[in-house]
Amino acid sequence: MQLSSDIEMQKIPELTQEFFEHVLYDEDPVFISDEATIWDVSMSTGEELIGRISQYYKKPISVDELAQPLWKLIRQLNEGSGRHELIS
Repeated sequence: MQLSSDIEMQKIPELTQEFFEHVLYDEDPVFISDEATIWDVSMSTGEELIGRISQYYKKPISVDELAQPLWKLIRQLNEGSGRHELIS
């Protein structure tokens, strides 16, 4: 079995750890590929995820935005936050 690449996810380990600590604290994935969306790593409802994300990141988020690859979502949530410097 061949797994998809995780090159983009490896570029943001601190942001990913923060996301799992504050948003997906009840999930524990072993591997997250660059193709994975939040739906691939979470069993929570869209409403619950939107609430958790909005509360922690203080940004509105839509169900459509949750469908993008997780690494893109995490970067988007951290844009302009000043909490972490994003790696290109």
